[in-house]
Order: sequence, then structure tokens, then C-alpha cells
Amino acid sequence: MKNSSLLIFLPICLFLYGCVEPALVVGQPSAAVDSETVDIYYIDRPHCNFETIAHINVTGGYFSLQAMLRSMRREAAELGAEGLYVQHTQQINTREFLGTARAIRCVSA
Repeated sequence: MKNSSLLIFLPICLFLYGCVEPALVVGQPSAAVDSETVDIYYIDRPHCNFETIAHINVTGGYFSLQAMLRSMRREAAELGAEGLYVQHTQQINTREFLGTARAIRCVSA
């Protein structure tokens, strides 16, 4: 009985919250920061030399680009990133988005 309720809950959870895969950490994370302090670089490159802390991949499930970016920003904040460098976004149907980004930290100006 427990397994059947988990099978019902999981799709509902993914439907409501989207699908952010665990970040692929390639650098040294630091203490978590407030997600509001993480700058989003969507079109322009960051104005500093930076290192990549992690690659963040969203496989869909978000109803708006803004919701997807908020989720990516929270993921970057948990890793102590100063910025989120968005590399790719795509609307895969009328109400679903996916994307990739890098959680970054400036190393020099």
C-alpha cells in the first residue's frame, strides 16, 4: 500500500514543482546564500572572470520561464554561488520549459 501512494505522489510532486536534476558539482561549493543575492546572467556574460561551481539542468515541468529561473537560482544559492549563468532555455510545449545553466563564482574583476 505504501508503494502505491508513493507512485501517485511522485508524479503530482513533479507536476507541481518541476524537474530540477541534482546539480553536477564541478567546483568547490561554499556556504548557502540567500537566493535573492544570486545574480542571473541571461543574455550578457558576467562582468568578471568566473569559475563554475556546478551545472544545473532542468528537464521540464515548469509553467513559466520565470518559475524555472527561480528554481535554478535557488539551486545555485544552495551551492553558495554568486551568479547563475543561463546557457539555454527552451519552451517545449505551450506550458513547459527546460533549460541549462551554470552556478558561478567571480574570481576576479
